[in-house]
Amino acid sequence: MPRNSKQNAEVREARKAQILDAALSVYVRCGYHGSDMDVVADEARLAKGLLYYYYKSKNALFAELFTQMFDKASALSNVLMEEPLEPVEQLMRYTYGMYKANNSDPRLMQFLLRAPFDAAAVFGAGKWREGSKQSKSHGDAVTKIIERGIERGVIPAVDAASAAGSFWSVFVANLFTYSKLIMGEKSAERRDFREIVRFCFQGLGIEQDLWGSCLERVQNEEGN
Repeated sequence: MPRNSKQNAEVREARKAQILDAALSVYVRCGYHGSDMDVVADEARLAKGLLYYYYKSKNALFAELFTQMFDKASALSNVLMEEPLEPVEQLMRYTYGMYKANNSDPRLMQFLLRAPFDAAAVFGAGKWREGSKQSKSHGDAVTKIIERGIERGVIPAVDAASAAGSFWSVFVANLFTYSKLIMGEKSAERRDFREIVRFCFQGLGIEQDLWGSCLERVQNEEGN
């Protein structure tokens, strides 16, 4: 029996999701310039012609992938910022939420590590600034938390945006090392959450007793 229009739409969306998932895996391994449609087709286990049926070019495919991933990252950030808390606790909970997201699928953080360098190539001369801005949603969230921490005297006075950039870079770099292990690279050394946040929170000059107590609360609630 032929499929009806609803079933055809469902098949189309499922096929596009399959292709985008494959493109993400290829991208985190190879970057934008190192990726090509042949490799994505192989990763998706689809004929190259079918891939081009859904996406007419590599750029069209990766523009949709980048938009999808930026939306996903922004949604996650918004959820983690919903509940107003004291700055250090909010930063700890935000960081732990990102850690759990990486634990679930490390490709999100690997994508965020690479994406700023490829936004211009993916979105083109007219739109790359907006694409690059979207890639910084987590840095913006951390900046807001640090600004509140400075106002309340629990974080030493610094340039909040620069401090957030350093915090986020150290955090993602440590997660990226951890995610290599999850992706099956045996040479990677697993770092637990406490070790990761120790680098990040001490880098901001936050007292260890303060961030340590926040960490303990979060891990007790999560049953770790």
